[in-house]
Amino acid sequence: MKALAINEPGSVDNMELMDMETPEPGPQDVRVKVHAVGLNPVDYKLVEGGGLPEWKYPHISGLDVAGEVDKTGSSVTDWKPGDTVYFHASLAHQGGFAEYVTASRTVLASLPSGWSFAEAATLPTPALTAYQALHRKVRMNQGGTILIQAGSGAVGGFAIQLAARVGMRIITTCSPENNEYVKNLGAHETIDYHTENIVEKVHEYTNGRGVDIVMDMVGRKTAEEAFDYLAFNADLICVADLPDMERYTPKTLAPSIHEIALGFVYRSEDYEQIADLGRMAEEVGGLAASSALQPMLEEEINLEDVPDALRRMRDERIRGNITAHVTHD
Repeated sequence: MKALAINEPGSVDNMELMDMETPEPGPQDVRVKVHAVGLNPVDYKLVEGGGLPEWKYPHISGLDVAGEVDKTGSSVTDWKPGDTVYFHASLAHQGGFAEYVTASRTVLASLPSGWSFAEAATLPTPALTAYQALHRKVRMNQGGTILIQAGSGAVGGFAIQLAARVGMRIITTCSPENNEYVKNLGAHETIDYHTENIVEKVHEYTNGRGVDIVMDMVGRKTAEEAFDYLAFNADLICVADLPDMERYTPKTLAPSIHEIALGFVYRSEDYEQIADLGRMAEEVGGLAASSALQPMLEEEINLEDVPDALRRMRDERIRGNITAHVTHD
């Protein structure tokens, strides 16, 4: 099969198209013919960070897969060849930048009705990250307030849509040129992170109380800054980095801090939580099929263009998501 793989980590420049052996599914696995695969920052971060100990080389990255079942393992009864599916592939093993990939039957979900393969490939990492954060980790309440960092990004955009469904008051950070974009997704207030003081603006928008939930996709500095505008008993969701707790004075806010490590569950042996990737994908797929979520697809490329696109994701702020076509429909 054709695959975009690396023989050694260190740089996305090491990615090259090569011929590799088509994988065979294990008894509880399914082989999927990949039609489209979504790109994510974790793709370049893992490659440039030296990879993972579990990787075997040549290694294939690519987590967000949409395609059709090609072959099933001997013990699989819930999927059959020809079923159209999408799923979050394993970051610890071979991924979806290839014509075929295998996955546990438990992590697959049906392709949302009315969504193309390219659109569905925007869902796994961004939408499941937002869904896990806001539907597994915290409780959203109608009328509550939430600050979503980086609202024009793929994770932030899905988080805005999920919070809007509940009736939360949504504040988000973005560049001015994305104000209309995030407001169309459901945001009520925007903060220009280039020129405005986020702490001051949050207090202005909340009459000094602070927000009930912060969802941070930026890093440690912004996670720590959240201590200055969280309400009492609020939730801090950390998708990128955890804050340094030395900055927090005990008993002053009583915050609940939630680390999000969606795909890193594959590095565990917690098969119940691995299977929850499939359950969440079915739930998110239902929202997508009912038009409660809209795709975050901004750009479509070919598989050979992935390294250039990952470099752009690393060096620029990308709105929405980029999807690579592997098998052209």
